Amino acid sequence: MRNSSPIHAMSQSLVTFMVKRSKKPHPWLHQAAATLFGSTMELAVLPVCFLVIGRWLDVRLGLQPLLSKEVAHTAAILCFAFGIPWLASSILYQHWKGEGTPFPLVPTRRLVIQGPYRYTRNPMALGAIFWLLGWALVANSTCSIFSGVGGFAFLVLSYDYFIEEQELSRRFGVTYDDYRFKTSFLFPLYTVDPTDKRP
Repeated sequence: MRNSSPIHAMSQSLVTFMVKRSKKPHPWLHQAAATLFGSTMELAVLPVCFLVIGRWLDVRLGLQPLLSKEVAHTAAILCFAFGIPWLASSILYQHWKGEGTPFPLVPTRRLVIQGPYRYTRNPMALGAIFWLLGWALVANSTCSIFSGVGGFAFLVLSYDYFIEEQELSRRFGVTYDDYRFKTSFLFPLYTVDPTDKRP
């Protein structure tokens, strides 16, 4: 029996829309606009929200910081050190190898399985989560850590799992399905394959 729920129908419509978008050429102006928008959201808007709104909500709700200032800032540095390379390299590979952008309306036109994508199917999500967790720790805000980062992770990973993976499977068929079978969804795992010639 086919799933005919409104959520399933909406997700399938979105998958179909994304498949059609991927087949269209991406003028450089569209790529630049998508990159600027995505960069502004992740590099500026969300960190500022965590720093300002997170702290404000903590005060309003009477929530105390979970960590001392020194521990929180040390943890933030570790999150930045881990997250930034994943985030930056995955974006670079989407432009370089994928001929597109991370922004869903200007998606990659080629399947990217090189670079950080050898170790996880979602290196950009992994990097973004740790990047934003770093800012939440700088704010030392309970609301930012749990509601902000937790909400972001839930939304992004849900999109990746229920929408993006269906879209990529429909576009690239068995090539993507084989890659999905061999590669971790989020946390890096790597098994050496002697026939793997990816740079």
